[in-house]
Amino acid sequence: MKKWMIGLMAVMLLAACSQEEEAANELPEMVEVEIMVPEDAVPGEETVLQAEVTQGGEAVEDANEVLFEIWNDAAGTESERVEASHTENGVYEIPYTFEESVYTVQAHTTARDMHVMPKTQFHVGEPTDEQIAAAEENAGNQESSHMGGHGEDEQSEDEEGHDEH
Repeated sequence: MKKWMIGLMAVMLLAACSQEEEAANELPEMVEVEIMVPEDAVPGEETVLQAEVTQGGEAVEDANEVLFEIWNDAAGTESERVEASHTENGVYEIPYTFEESVYTVQAHTTARDMHVMPKTQFHVGEPTDEQIAAAEENAGNQESSHMGGHGEDEQSEDEEGHDEH
């Protein structure tokens, strides 16, 4: 009887360890970011760009960083970076004044040991056919200036060493 009880306890202990390992191996849900741009942005007027950050359907109130990178696609591949402020319910935002053109916005978001960087393209005002054509060409050449935590000085040195094609 003792041997049977010891065997049963050993099986239960192994089963408990196995369940703990499975729980430890489960990956956390991905951090998701939805970029919200107004459909009716007016050239020359301040516009609010927002990023809603969630994980598993819950608002992320404690993101380490939400940084908007903004390209005027019709003008070229240079970008501007603006750090967002947390407002409420996992929403981070910046005020920004756009010219009439085609823009791409990327929200570099670091939260809960994850880094995600969704992008969206949109029009401000009524861009010309030339601006739209230039935007299509330039959008494929965009390189983020916020990769790998490079600072401004490192970025400048890196850019000087690359030839434009």
